[in-house]
Amino acid sequence: MREPQLMKRVTLFFILTAFFTSGYIAAQQQHACGTMEYYRQTAAMHPEVMKRLEKINQQAFEDAVSEEKGADEVFFIPVVVHVVYNTSVQNISMDQIQSQIDVLNEDYARTNADAGQTPSNFQSVAADTKIRFCLAQRDPSGQASNGVTRTQTSAQSFPLGGSVKSEATGGKSGWPSDQYLNIWVCNLVDPLIGFATLPGTALPGQDGVVITYKHFGRTGQVQAPYNKGRTATHEVGHWLNLLHIWGDDENSSDACAGTDQIEDTPNQSGPYFGCPSGAQTSCGSSDMFMNYMDYTNDACMNMFTTGQKVRMRSALAGFRSTILTSLGCSVPPVANDCDTINHIIGGDGLVYYLAEEYLPDESGYLTGTNSMLQPAFAEAFSTTEEKAVWGARIDFSFAHAASPGATVRILVYNSDGPDNTPGTVLTQKSYSLETIEINVENFTYSDIEFDTPALVNGDYYIGFETNLFTGDSIAVYTNQFDEVNTNTAWLKTSASEWISFDQVAEYDGPISLAIKSIECSTVGFDAAQPKQNFTLFPNPAQSGSFSVYLPANAGKTQWQVFATDGKLCGSGIFSSSSYQQLEFDAQKGLYYVRLIPENGAPVMIPAVVSGY
Repeated sequence: MREPQLMKRVTLFFILTAFFTSGYIAAQQQHACGTMEYYRQTAAMHPEVMKRLEKINQQAFEDAVSEEKGADEVFFIPVVVHVVYNTSVQNISMDQIQSQIDVLNEDYARTNADAGQTPSNFQSVAADTKIRFCLAQRDPSGQASNGVTRTQTSAQSFPLGGSVKSEATGGKSGWPSDQYLNIWVCNLVDPLIGFATLPGTALPGQDGVVITYKHFGRTGQVQAPYNKGRTATHEVGHWLNLLHIWGDDENSSDACAGTDQIEDTPNQSGPYFGCPSGAQTSCGSSDMFMNYMDYTNDACMNMFTTGQKVRMRSALAGFRSTILTSLGCSVPPVANDCDTINHIIGGDGLVYYLAEEYLPDESGYLTGTNSMLQPAFAEAFSTTEEKAVWGARIDFSFAHAASPGATVRILVYNSDGPDNTPGTVLTQKSYSLETIEINVENFTYSDIEFDTPALVNGDYYIGFETNLFTGDSIAVYTNQFDEVNTNTAWLKTSASEWISFDQVAEYDGPISLAIKSIECSTVGFDAAQPKQNFTLFPNPAQSGSFSVYLPANAGKTQWQVFATDGKLCGSGIFSSSSYQQLEFDAQKGLYYVRLIPENGAPVMIPAVVSGY
């Protein structure tokens, strides 16, 4: 809704809330979105949410001026759908749930089949928001998931509020809202069909969207006239900080005074219902009643604007930014993707040695902190394809924590040091020496899971590093010296030089350390920020056919497409020209396009095939 003085918008929204009554206005009996009522209830009890939203809106205003959040980077949002049902009819099918995800992707990408119905005078501002959605592929604990929970309840229906979001009141608790968009689907009291929480306004555990089961998706139990999935499109818009297009001033003395804080949505006096025919005008301009943030029937909604795109992306880049780093859309490693590689060689046991057994003038342990001041040890590994090292299993043979809080650093190194020695640290994790001591006493190994997995390809090392002169001691099992082995163990000297064990005359022999690498396929692995800005479009696509924009300096680029189960669906090589076509056999669902440029780091892009 346009307003000449944009700075007034941020404040005006909060002034207008005073005009609303506690109940729904008569027009809302036809289509009751409860978002603004829900906000008013929360703000009345918790005034701090109003200040938080005002700050978020100020940032949205600044972004609207610069349009910096209107870039082409695609933002992916993992969705978990909580089905809370009383009857079997309310326990909607997976097909109905997937149809809603498809609608969200189409509407937010402007690949909806009815996009051509947008009037010609609004075509220039209709936008692909570059926001996409997937059903969560993993739950908060990292386990595989289909993105759906199901909870049977004795409650026949749920009112506006948080009761559906808690087991204590017959509902279901949400997943962490900083990592997932929670959507609850239940039987809402009439005439309410949905409501959402604006950014920063939700109480703990209540952030997300609620939709009645009869108007969720476009198949199964849906009922006209809200049977094409646009209720969720509308409510997710609220969750991304969009307001109703008419500015929620229909109960004001001046129906043209309100604003949705968007520059390219014309001012209008109130909501539209049904399916208006022909052009409609109010407040001195044509009305955009086909916008998803109006109240028309699903069949008559078909667009977001560029201004709405910028505002939603501002919310995602600001208050909701943590969801962009969520691994929810990534398939977790499964048994077939992961393997442990045991480089410990030898048939008659693993032992550790006191240095004095071989070096009478020395004390301490052969592998670990000792009087020779060797601060780090590592085991060599190799892989023939790109892998993600998620963890390590180390069988320590001795540990003593002389100082409280003492730690050992477990590290993964690249092999880019001098003469292929351990070089760049790819990831590391501090691990309690006291915990290792307990593990040793219990005759068990220590499992270390890295916070950030390391991408490796070819030779690499896993090792541990200790602090010196603290009295702390540690040792790791090795093979026995009298065994015939190929050396795979390395140590760092007090001069910070890496050498292999078989190069140390005093140790007299090759050694392998009791360290295992836990490697997983990088399919579904969300790597660090890519160095090249590839673009995949349209996304979602109706089939397995996508256009790819290659940056000018990417060079020749290999591409691979994987299904969510890790199956390779297609591969090829692109030349260095800017635009290329990628095609593979696909059914409806989520895929991962992996691009390996000649110049730059590999990039993984989720790709949605809508099937429509």
